[in-house]
Amino acid sequence: MKLKIQRPSGPFVLYPFFLLLLFVFNTFRRKLLFAPLELKREAVFLIFVLVFWLLVQFIFSKACKEKIRGGIVALFVLLFSLFYFDIYYSLFGIKFIYNLVYYNLFQKFHIVLFLLMGLLVFTVFLLLKRAKGKLTGLNNYLNLIFALFLLWEIYQFAFQNLFAVKLQDKINTSSIKIQQEKRRNVYFIVLDAYTGSPNLKKFWNYDNKELTGFLKDKGFFVAEKSRSNYNSTPFSIASTLNLSYLNLKSYEEAQKVQISQVYDLVNNSVVVRTFAENGYRIINQSIFDLGGKTALYNDPNYHQINLFDRTVFFLFTEKLNITDEDALTRNLGEENLKIFSRLNSIELQHIQPVFCYAHLMMPHLPFFYDERGNKMSEEYARNEESRKEKYLKQLKYTNQLLMNAIDNILAHEKGKPIIIIQGDHGFRDLKEIPYEERLSEASTIFNVYLFPDSTSERSLYDSISPVNSFRVVFNTCFGTSLPLLKDEAFNTELKGK
Repeated sequence: MKLKIQRPSGPFVLYPFFLLLLFVFNTFRRKLLFAPLELKREAVFLIFVLVFWLLVQFIFSKACKEKIRGGIVALFVLLFSLFYFDIYYSLFGIKFIYNLVYYNLFQKFHIVLFLLMGLLVFTVFLLLKRAKGKLTGLNNYLNLIFALFLLWEIYQFAFQNLFAVKLQDKINTSSIKIQQEKRRNVYFIVLDAYTGSPNLKKFWNYDNKELTGFLKDKGFFVAEKSRSNYNSTPFSIASTLNLSYLNLKSYEEAQKVQISQVYDLVNNSVVVRTFAENGYRIINQSIFDLGGKTALYNDPNYHQINLFDRTVFFLFTEKLNITDEDALTRNLGEENLKIFSRLNSIELQHIQPVFCYAHLMMPHLPFFYDERGNKMSEEYARNEESRKEKYLKQLKYTNQLLMNAIDNILAHEKGKPIIIIQGDHGFRDLKEIPYEERLSEASTIFNVYLFPDSTSERSLYDSISPVNSFRVVFNTCFGTSLPLLKDEAFNTELKGK
């Protein structure tokens, strides 16, 4: 008796599955730019999208009563569901649609987009129901096209050319010895996205003289023409704390960097190791791990490990507050106030000096506070309407918190400490001005210094950039002779025209 193997009946409808695999590989490839993949998280994601594909395929095959027609409708549903935010932001990139939505339909655009997608799927469904023939040729064509797309994505995933970011100006920390009598408490305070005062005057018509005047009265040097070396946070801070430029010169190279590698550069940075090796207590109130001390909180802009963030499901996980990124964003307002509170009450020990790095996501969005410190609604804080005006309001409140913190720090200090307060990049969201001006604003930062004596300040200058901040500190306050680097600014954030 011969065993007969029964072949599957009907044509092979593979393109919905190919699209699913293309999405999975593409998502994994994109997430590799933030951090290495984690087996458990990726397994849950893979199971979910596989179940979703099987459900969609089953429903529309039954609805159309035929595999090919059901497969084509399923293809459109999967395309809209899995690549929802890709479609959303692509439409926003069209100037006519951007103007229409931004000024008229902003809060309702998701509803409009859902209706348009639903209408298109329904239209395809009706056309396929009325179409005559078996559509075998179209089925074979779609199988071939999506198989080629999938193979190309697998190739890109397997041979992804990540940019290996490195320090260009390495410093041997063991050669830096801080003498006992020269040891001072050091505060490094980063105000994320704080643009330079000249920009505030030019683009917001706001004179920042209340803050700059306050700081000058306290003995601070205000670097009016300072520019960030890199206009995105991880690259900027990695460069600053390592007293070095990175082997990174362009936006295109920055897009190929695995951000977790940049975080490692901060964790093991020259500044942190130097102070630790010289007996300093490291106080970490930042978004980075520092010398093994865990980050106080995570920056949701770079802690993007949610694999669903481009899908339609992200809308629902966000509303239900069940994603890491969403929880991080919601808590930013409170985290900022906690950091200012901690700055006001750092326990100082006479025996052991401190190096404190405080990184505040202010005046950076989300804009949880107005100029009087009133807590705004989450919808107000996170939506994109009137960002420029909201930014200025939160900046004014940031100024008040900063002045209070400086008063408290100086009141508690027995001797004059070293304080650096700087933005890591500018506002970066002035879309109404020419691209070259946007680049200039994105790199121009607020940058001030307080040194123990006036003679130390002679090494400071108006256009000093963060890569030289700690070179000047080590040279003038601790007796090293590190050469100053040329002050340059590189674009790692703003896409070209």
